[in-house]
Amino acid sequence: MLTSLLVAAAVAAPAAPVPKDAAPHVTGPAPRVVAAKAEPSGGVWVTAHVYQKQKVQQNFFVVENGKQVMKTQEVEQVTSQYVRKSLADFGGNFATADGTPLSAEAATQRVKDGATLLVTADGKPVDAGWLRTVHGDTVVMTADGLGEAYFVCGHDPYPSTPSPRLVLLAADDKGEVRVPVNPNPNVNGVYYGGKARFRGNANIMIEGDAMIGGAPAVADPGTPAGADGKKPLTDLKFDAYDVTGKLVNKGEALERLKAGGMVIVAGDYRFPDANYLKAFRDDVLVIVSPELVFQPGQPNPFDRATAKPGAPAAKPVPVAQPAIQIAPAIAAPAVIKRVQVQQIEK
Repeated sequence: MLTSLLVAAAVAAPAAPVPKDAAPHVTGPAPRVVAAKAEPSGGVWVTAHVYQKQKVQQNFFVVENGKQVMKTQEVEQVTSQYVRKSLADFGGNFATADGTPLSAEAATQRVKDGATLLVTADGKPVDAGWLRTVHGDTVVMTADGLGEAYFVCGHDPYPSTPSPRLVLLAADDKGEVRVPVNPNPNVNGVYYGGKARFRGNANIMIEGDAMIGGAPAVADPGTPAGADGKKPLTDLKFDAYDVTGKLVNKGEALERLKAGGMVIVAGDYRFPDANYLKAFRDDVLVIVSPELVFQPGQPNPFDRATAKPGAPAAKPVPVAQPAIQIAPAIAAPAVIKRVQVQQIEK
């Protein structure tokens, strides 16, 4: 009888709940997230700048025996290639996230009215673990060359914000979730609590807990990153949202992500353009933090090196002179608890 009771109790007892943001097992890099939409001509185009390291010959002068002598050395520079192609021109394969094959024409029809397009980062099929975050009818393109692309944004017909990243957060061997951060973030007048100091003429408006406007601030950098360039998620200054733009309490977000999980990291200090997010499931969190923003041409730890893109539409140019359309810096509201404003005389 005792044995029977123990067996019955074991069968009836519910399993431990699995957090909805628990980190899944995935292989391969995350797909790039693209906001696809037909241009006035009717075609759907992908327009981007792809940054690559390239070895070039550089001349320099030295003085030998009292005379200037020109010599040559090989140096590594970051160059930018401009890519503009229709979906069909990439010569890739198309399918839905649930595995239904698509022709290039069918894929174009599905996204032409504005939709999320996932693009492989390494030219190989996207691991199914990443695709758990999107609806089954999401279009996925398998093609080379866009893993480290900076997609044009900021004006019609392009999205209003840079492309966000799909990121897998995972706890380390100490049970702590750590994320790579930019040691010199540009906060662009967005604040995440504490004190804010303005230089020159301050022009602000405070409504309840929101701060709107103001010049770029000298913000408290907070806890510095460790030697590995990462800091604990609990020390990160961020706002969390659901995919509809509703603010999520930071404490709740940290609780959901304490074991890791899939999140969308905004491409700048603003909530991403809606077309980036249409495919994602409702329980995926969107993280907005200047500390997670890396400028074009700067190594982005959320990317992985990929194959070279196809023939570019323009010759490579030095990174110091890229023709990039970058969205203007418009200060977005951020939720804060307390703000102390100090006017500093010029």
